[in-house]
Amino acid sequence: MTSSPFDAVAETQRLVTLLDPLIGLFERLTPLLEQERIALKARNPDELELATRKVEEVLLEIKRLDRSRQAQSQKMGQALGLAGDAMNLKELDKAMGGNTGLLAYRERLRQRIEQADRSNRENQAIFKGVMVATETMLRALKGGMQGQSTAYDRRGFRQSGPGYHFLSKQF
Repeated sequence: MTSSPFDAVAETQRLVTLLDPLIGLFERLTPLLEQERIALKARNPDELELATRKVEEVLLEIKRLDRSRQAQSQKMGQALGLAGDAMNLKELDKAMGGNTGLLAYRERLRQRIEQADRSNRENQAIFKGVMVATETMLRALKGGMQGQSTAYDRRGFRQSGPGYHFLSKQF
């Protein structure tokens, strides 16, 4: 049984039909990460949950589509005799003599991934800040600063050691 010859044009078109929607998903992801950032800054748990759910849905679709892209790249690379680590868009384009258009897709995809990554890192930093502020506030509400005793004076006002003011400017 003989295998059919490698049709570079058809296989490249199959790859492009995976790359276009993959780029589109990353374009959808960035505004969703922005919605997540707005919800984080506003400390709005309902909006944060909704935005996070949408981000997760897009990420699952990206993962599914990227697996298909990798499988198609692998198939093309094997047909072209490329080694395992050389099965990327740049090497596929080079192996097919250039001018396949894959480099333009590679650049667009790279830009969208970097944009989403920057947005995600900003959200992570904001989230960490929110967590630190929340933990600090909870510690203060629980009993003042560490090492200080809290009591009430004879008029019923909360008293503590020097330098501590309930919900002070430290927040």
